[in-house]
Amino acid sequence: MLTQFSNLSVNTDGRYATDSELEFINDYLESMAMRVQTYEKIQANEEAIVQEVDEKMQELNKNDSLFKMDENTKIVCLRDRKNAIKYTSAAMLINDLDRLRDGLLIWLKTIVKAVGYDRFVRTHYPIYSGGNSRVFNPRRG
Repeated sequence: MLTQFSNLSVNTDGRYATDSELEFINDYLESMAMRVQTYEKIQANEEAIVQEVDEKMQELNKNDSLFKMDENTKIVCLRDRKNAIKYTSAAMLINDLDRLRDGLLIWLKTIVKAVGYDRFVRTHYPIYSGGNSRVFNPRRG
């Protein structure tokens, strides 16, 4: 949303915006209640989401077959996972996935490559996309 407003400001400099250029605002306002509800649900269930992701990651890394982590590394990874959930939730709330991609995701990719965790990430990070299955199961509301 912030990126879209910035682009709108640049693209309409010296003129009024057209209806089609303003459409993203209407779309956002129509989805606002659902965004807030989803954001609050993620916030309330952060620990359950992190726990589910951790369980699946541990299953993939039985006997440290892919990667061995000391306690400090586990603490850092847990902190980073929680921060990623918060950052992603905020990006969803304000509808600014460009900011998410250009900020957090590129930074994470750079760090992962720098420390040589590429294989670990390729096998473990797809779990994130399914990490909310218990929380967002339609039967659970």
